[in-house]
Amino acid sequence: MRIQSKFTLSHLIVGLLSCVLAGGVAYQLIKGEYETRSLRRGYDAFKTELAGYVLAHGSLNNALATEPFEEYVERMRTAGTLPALATDAPAYRFLGLDGKGVVVFPAGGYKIGDVLPEEVLAASEPVRTANGIEAYAVPIGDEILGRGDGGLMSVVTGSLAWGALAAVAASLLLAVGLGRGMTVRLRDLANAVRAMRRSPEELFQMEVVPGDETGDLAEAYNAMSRELAQARVDVRELSVRDPLTGLYNRRAFEEQASTFFESCKRYGQSMSVMMGDLDHFRVLNETFSHEVGDLVLEQVAKLILENSRKSDVVARYGGEEFVVLYTNTSRDKAAIACENIRRAVESFDWEQYHPGLAVTISIGLADNTDLSSTGSMLTRADQYLSAAKAGGRNRLAGAE
Repeated sequence: MRIQSKFTLSHLIVGLLSCVLAGGVAYQLIKGEYETRSLRRGYDAFKTELAGYVLAHGSLNNALATEPFEEYVERMRTAGTLPALATDAPAYRFLGLDGKGVVVFPAGGYKIGDVLPEEVLAASEPVRTANGIEAYAVPIGDEILGRGDGGLMSVVTGSLAWGALAAVAASLLLAVGLGRGMTVRLRDLANAVRAMRRSPEELFQMEVVPGDETGDLAEAYNAMSRELAQARVDVRELSVRDPLTGLYNRRAFEEQASTFFESCKRYGQSMSVMMGDLDHFRVLNETFSHEVGDLVLEQVAKLILENSRKSDVVARYGGEEFVVLYTNTSRDKAAIACENIRRAVESFDWEQYHPGLAVTISIGLADNTDLSSTGSMLTRADQYLSAAKAGGRNRLAGAE
């Protein structure tokens, strides 16, 4: 079951239970209030009819001996002698006592002839006639609801039921609206996660709506997406960089060189590549330690970068070998840059790393004239590098 369905169902159940509970409480309160008022109306009618009953026969004893109270009430109501009553229910379902406090009209569990306890007698009310107090009435009786009362309670019950249905419908609409609003943002988050899985190279960001947990989720997703994107960049950089010098590694250089070679070939542009090798580097390592050798490699990389353009591709090709790709550059212009690199390496104060340390570099230079690939250019540059070493080292070959 989807979250929206669960949310809607749970909200509907809560709303339904709330409506049933509220409706039930309201019904009981209304019913209790109405029964209390109805009981009071019936009790007042009972006292009025009891007084008339006694007065019609001269005394309570004569009345009881002459005519049952029920028949008197029915006769008087039929004749219209008694005043109109608020209820059509019989008015004799209350406790009636004679002048001595003995039950003559039973109700509330008491029988004829019972003598009431003092606390019940204290609640009795005298029934007066022209001859004085003839009887007592006690507001203890059965639940009295006439035909009209029952109809009115039916109307109340129906109104509460319709109100409950309307509240349930409103709760359902509210649940659907709230559920849809919440699940839309969760669905957006799920779609963003799927999109990130399909295209891991792209950076996906969600709109953050603050104020609830879905906003926190969106913000956390955005942060995670940024971190993953940066991690991919870092991993990519690590895969193409030489860890010691920070220059491009051989694989990255060859990929870029191949791309530039095809572009220069298509548009008829010049392109040159140099290959440099540190002179006697193995002896340097053995004499001054590999730690000093690493410092030399790092510094040579910096010197090459300082004497190269941003558009040039500089790489550590392997061991003590360095390569530079000069795009849109003829061999004579590239030769100037190579000579600057050679002089920078030669003139650097290497003794700051170790007394007696001196470093030079031999360079071979080739261009793309009459060559069919970057591989052939690197081969020719390597041949010129060998010629430079054979010619005495610390020199540039291939510039002519």
